[in-house]
Amino acid sequence: MNKGVATILVADELIKYIRSLDDRITIFLSNESKIRIYEHIFALIALGYFANKLSNLSVDQVKKTVWRWSKKLFPSYHLKIANEIGAEVDKVIKDSFPPIQGLEEQRSLPQDGLSNKEVMRRLKLLHDSDVDIRKGQLFAYVYPTNEKHEKLVVDAQNMFIHLNALNPTAFPSLRRMEVEVVQMAINMLNGDSLCRGTMTSGGTESILMAMKAYRDYALENRGISKPEVVLPISAHPAFEKAAKYFGIKLRYIELVTDDNSHRVNIEKMKRAINRNTILLVASAPQYPHGILDPVEELAKIAKSYSLPLHVDACIGGFFLPFLESAGYKLPCLFDFRVDGVTSISADIHKYGYATKGSSVILFKSDDYRKYQFMAYTGWPGGIFVSPSVLGTRAGGNIAAAWTSIVSLGHKGFQSNVANIMKTSKAIQEGIKSIKGIQVIGNPVMSIIAFCASPSSGADPLLNIHAVADVMQSKYGWKLERQHKPSCIHMTLTPSHVGIESTFIGHLQDAVQVVLGDPSLANKGSAAMYNGISNIPLTQIADDFLIDFMAKTYTL
Repeated sequence: MNKGVATILVADELIKYIRSLDDRITIFLSNESKIRIYEHIFALIALGYFANKLSNLSVDQVKKTVWRWSKKLFPSYHLKIANEIGAEVDKVIKDSFPPIQGLEEQRSLPQDGLSNKEVMRRLKLLHDSDVDIRKGQLFAYVYPTNEKHEKLVVDAQNMFIHLNALNPTAFPSLRRMEVEVVQMAINMLNGDSLCRGTMTSGGTESILMAMKAYRDYALENRGISKPEVVLPISAHPAFEKAAKYFGIKLRYIELVTDDNSHRVNIEKMKRAINRNTILLVASAPQYPHGILDPVEELAKIAKSYSLPLHVDACIGGFFLPFLESAGYKLPCLFDFRVDGVTSISADIHKYGYATKGSSVILFKSDDYRKYQFMAYTGWPGGIFVSPSVLGTRAGGNIAAAWTSIVSLGHKGFQSNVANIMKTSKAIQEGIKSIKGIQVIGNPVMSIIAFCASPSSGADPLLNIHAVADVMQSKYGWKLERQHKPSCIHMTLTPSHVGIESTFIGHLQDAVQVVLGDPSLANKGSAAMYNGISNIPLTQIADDFLIDFMAKTYTL
């Protein structure tokens, strides 16, 4: 990015932010003070423009640097902003975590241990305060199947719950189940005899291990000390987490939205590759909208640059392999059949229907996988080698994953996929029939996202987050809110099979309620999402979320 362009963009964003404060809160600054702030901002940006330390920074990094400097120049101004953030966070915390009737807070150890009866009473109150995952009104986080399957998986987990997979020679049973789970996943995803993998505690750890392996591979084999990864903006935030943990720079590629396809811009992804690039990333499918990235096209690009390609199939890895046998077409291949795919992550605790948390990270060969491992012989406690982030690894999760896979078999997975897809297609068709909303892109499986339809002619444009609020408050549907663009997300599981008619009826009513009352856009989650979306600087929104997380885990 040209530094002159970066300067203009940063100045524009900062001024927009101050003006947005004028509009959104009772601003405490006089006009003279505002003018002085504008002058200081331009002085800061000019300083950044000429400073050597900014010579290789992106626009976002320039913004962060200037914002950090402004905190030193305007401490009272930032204190006011922090207070505003704190007040909003307190409100969200109060709404999100109401007290549980009949259950006092346990702030210190009881003098005498609680009786089994009292423990179970409290556990039941806690459990009953959560949403019932079997009613089919929750659309994220859990993947319920049926009582028979879940009991078998839990029994298996309990049998091995106290065992530790830290040392594979200590409990050979865990090693045996883990390598069988990995091999079954390799075969399911059409890997050959050279493919290797390990189990992890979930998709995030699988992605962390992939990023760590490729970073270390690139350093040793290509001498890259400033590694970069090119990926769609729709890729899971676990890649951002890995980048921050492991010192990797990410180059995000925006989606094509003008045609509502929300596919990654292939040409821009290709142009983002440089000599420090260590990896390309694709999702199968991406979580926000359920759209399968063009894996075959990206694999060709990766091959042409002699780069690896990781396919994040955390949510689709145990679903997409059964799509065609269930009677549905894949828009493109995504697994090890694609020449150029070097690794795949797939979660067993999603559509593998195992307990939380279990996943696999699979590599085309040990040429890459060995860089995932960590060995250390300098410790007086003995020789130490670990395959993943965790040291102690829960034996129960390995047993539960193995049990879930072998008990379902190909026919069991195919049956679940067929049933869920029938519901998915029916809901998509129902959404298309409602004026004012539209499905985003072409979802490939059980993930659906829908937003306000610009072509509906509604004025003002429907606030989709207000629709989600009405669906929850009036009918009990707990839908997921998303932004960029503002939309509603649904992940369908076996618990949702058969809800389509009722859901679409309620959705049609909710849309009409919101169209009839525009003030709903300023209440509930709609107000919070609108507020965050209107903040030009992501640092302010990040501060809000970090404050929220800190207060969430405080009594």
